[in-house]
Amino acid sequence: MLTPRPPLADALSGLVGLIDGYQTTAVLHAAVQLDLPDRLAGGPRDAGTLAKAIGADADRLRRLLGTLTALGVCRDEGNDVFALTEAGHALTSSSTSGLRQRLLLAATHYAPVWTRIERGVRDGVTAFDDLHGCTPWQYRQRHPVAGELFNTWLELETGRLASLIAPVLDLAGVANVADIGGGTGALLNALLDLHPGLEATLFDQPHVVIQAQAHWDQARRTRVPATVGGDFMEEVPVRADAYILKSVLHDWADTDALRILHSCRRAMPRGARMLLIERVLPEHPPDDPATHMVDLHMMLVTGGRERSLAQFESLLECAGLRPSGHRATPSAFTVIEAVAP
Repeated sequence: MLTPRPPLADALSGLVGLIDGYQTTAVLHAAVQLDLPDRLAGGPRDAGTLAKAIGADADRLRRLLGTLTALGVCRDEGNDVFALTEAGHALTSSSTSGLRQRLLLAATHYAPVWTRIERGVRDGVTAFDDLHGCTPWQYRQRHPVAGELFNTWLELETGRLASLIAPVLDLAGVANVADIGGGTGALLNALLDLHPGLEATLFDQPHVVIQAQAHWDQARRTRVPATVGGDFMEEVPVRADAYILKSVLHDWADTDALRILHSCRRAMPRGARMLLIERVLPEHPPDDPATHMVDLHMMLVTGGRERSLAQFESLLECAGLRPSGHRATPSAFTVIEAVAP
């Protein structure tokens, strides 16, 4: 008869898993650095041949492949032959999952920042600024490789979410919509595909809208949004029936978030709608640990924060907007709606 594990033992085992999470990130990062996903993408290969191809020690590579097999990224075919699993294919350079880019950002861009949580909490500094002496936006402009990696991840991630969020947005009676801080326009493009008569405007920093236009030209899209470049902290020179801000306010502390909303409010005609698309902090943290982790991430990287529904509604009211409801999406994001009275 098996002796039941005491509850404390289970709790401690779970804590060990949390402590050792950095090891999994390091293993996956090493696999990508060694080009293993791409090398195995064409089919199973034996470890010895693979080691010669990448200039690695064969025994050590087998041990790494064994760990990747234990993690579900690779599959042991027997006779020293390994293959990629479906999860492993998501880490290839041709994958559109965005997970390869997310892994590279986590290992190189964010991991050093997360080691500074204590200083960020104790001294109230933004850890990324404290480490690099600049904001993440400035850093990515100064380091084009990091900037391209981030932009690629963001485009793939937004494209994936757009198919889940766009059908949920209520655009009844809306003739034109503006996406404020909309990046390369993945969400607007999804809306244009769903609503053939809709007019759309993308507003973002000038260099971002130039990138968006180049992306649309490359994709040979027949219908694309109009574009306006500028700084949403100062002015949003776009008139529309509906204004979308997706994952914008969480980048900023309340003072700056209000500046953005005020800029939008000055542009909004009476009756225009505001559609915030954000994660919402749950009343009970164990209900959504992921959003709390994102909240810490924003605290450390941008100085922003995730917010509760009440906090979002308070910001909207302070900006002169009237909250009018919210709706869930088949993703981690909620649409919080308001109207310009």
